[in-house]
Amino acid sequence: MSSKDADYISLYDVSTHNLKHISLQIPKHKISVFTGVSGSGKSSLVFSTLAAESQRQINKTYSSYIQQLLPKFENPKVTSIHNLPFSIVVNQKQISGNIRSTVGTYSEIYTGLRLLFSRLAKPFIGYSMAYSFNNLDGMCPKCEGTRRVHQFIINKLFDFEKSLNQGAINFPTFQPGGWRLTRYTESGYFNADLPLKNGQSKS
Repeated sequence: MSSKDADYISLYDVSTHNLKHISLQIPKHKISVFTGVSGSGKSSLVFSTLAAESQRQINKTYSSYIQQLLPKFENPKVTSIHNLPFSIVVNQKQISGNIRSTVGTYSEIYTGLRLLFSRLAKPFIGYSMAYSFNNLDGMCPKCEGTRRVHQFIINKLFDFEKSLNQGAINFPTFQPGGWRLTRYTESGYFNADLPLKNGQSKS
């Protein structure tokens, strides 16, 4: 095989699903777009043949335990495929997640990268969850994997120059006369007319 041939993904006699003995070469290191009417075989070629065979070959490199957890891919009907690279399949699906969701978790690239780093990183770890921001072994201890840290700014929440009865608590449900604040001002434990900076509990 010449170096020129290595610049192409070569498929011979593809008959996956509705494809009828198709042979073609796809240039590597370039963006290729497959277009056509519905039912012309775009998905059969790209997803059910190229991506499926690539994922099948990759899955064989994992341990038996990991293989049980990975998606199963059907063996495509093709006589031969040459120069097939590692593939990343980004599925079309409705986005619905939470604060821990990222482009990586949506596309599942995140899982592949964790496995890659766990095998090739130095020092060798071998445990992919050590690279997971959703796991205690890998998450940041400060933000707990959410990339956000919430912190009270005490001088924004309280006006220490005012008393409780004057509205020292800058929070909507703790306004003077409100039932939340009244629970404290009428408890007998606080001098509700004393500025917070001078406040103290009654003995």
